[in-house]
Amino acid sequence: MLVTMAALSELGLDRHGGMKLKRLDFLDALRGLAAAYVVVYHMTLLPDPHLVAPEWASKVAHAGGSGVMLFFVISAFSLYYTMPLRLKDSHSNWSFYLHRFFRIAPLFYAWIFFSLVRDAWYYSASHSPLSIVESATFIFNLVPQGQQGFVWASWTIGIEMMFYAIFPLIYRYVDDIWRAIALVFVFILGWMAYQTAIPYAYSPESAPQVETWTFVRFLPVFAIGGVIHFIVKEIHDRDQIRHATSIGLLLVAVSVYSFMALLNGQINVYFADARVWQGVIYGTLVVGLCLNPLKIFVNRFTAYLGRISYSLYLGHTTVVLFITPIYRLIYGARVSTTIAYLSCYLLTLFLTIGLADLTYRFIEAPGVRCGKIVYQRLTKFWDRPLQNDSVAK
Repeated sequence: MLVTMAALSELGLDRHGGMKLKRLDFLDALRGLAAAYVVVYHMTLLPDPHLVAPEWASKVAHAGGSGVMLFFVISAFSLYYTMPLRLKDSHSNWSFYLHRFFRIAPLFYAWIFFSLVRDAWYYSASHSPLSIVESATFIFNLVPQGQQGFVWASWTIGIEMMFYAIFPLIYRYVDDIWRAIALVFVFILGWMAYQTAIPYAYSPESAPQVETWTFVRFLPVFAIGGVIHFIVKEIHDRDQIRHATSIGLLLVAVSVYSFMALLNGQINVYFADARVWQGVIYGTLVVGLCLNPLKIFVNRFTAYLGRISYSLYLGHTTVVLFITPIYRLIYGARVSTTIAYLSCYLLTLFLTIGLADLTYRFIEAPGVRCGKIVYQRLTKFWDRPLQNDSVAK
């Protein structure tokens, strides 16, 4: 099959200036699938006792936390994709950081408030003012024994914000696929060096948690997202691609097979950290679905989940907490483990989507709009003296 530039344009690719900044359905779908996969993981492990997954699904269910690595790959890809838009602004760095802040902060602050109320009411627990400040300023990933945050599942937010902080520098110097690949290995080497230093830099109580949750560990996965960006850009730069859908199907199949091989311990060479392999596998899936957006993965439902994926991610653990008694009732019924497990998942997903849709509509989306208004007003304020000076001259 022959894919022309017109066809690639439907994926949001522009022939000359890099990428057109339109929403990419396959990326939205992958965000949605990543969020739905993390829900599987926490639904299985958060209840006490854990939910028993059917034998055929057990390994896949217990690997659901790897969906976060897909989030990280997509995040880096998306930052590369949208950065040209930020650079068109007169104050590009402010544009980037304000956009990122208002994309993350409003919903996160809402969940900080809700977490304080929930934990005081349900657990009779409180959080110190210092921990609240650490979360509100997004520096908690730098705090030993505080890197997970007290907002459930927020450890990924702490890591994301650290990557956002350094991304403009990365974008400036990592401007082709070879430098992007080199950055992956630079970050791996940096993590190896940091891992060696951790036992000497932190107390015995803090060292294991720092090693598990530090953002340094996850930088190679973000870097893989940059590599994927340049691969997709290289595809776009060609005038035509033969057998693109077939290549896409092959890459999707390879990524699924490789993931199953990873779960079975059959890929344990070269990269010491399985998370790097997860990044490579999920990156392969991204390229495959770019070339061939298979309906089983890319459809209206998964694209919708992708649009509300941030709300879905932050809200699902609390939903799991409050419907755990219903899980027990379902598992207590005389049904097979498969039916019980799938019933619990469908119920969890249904309720989480309902909550996420509300928080997306009334908190997340208005927060993004507010960020645009704030930037526009700040720009007018910053540019006003320049305009006055030019008039005076």
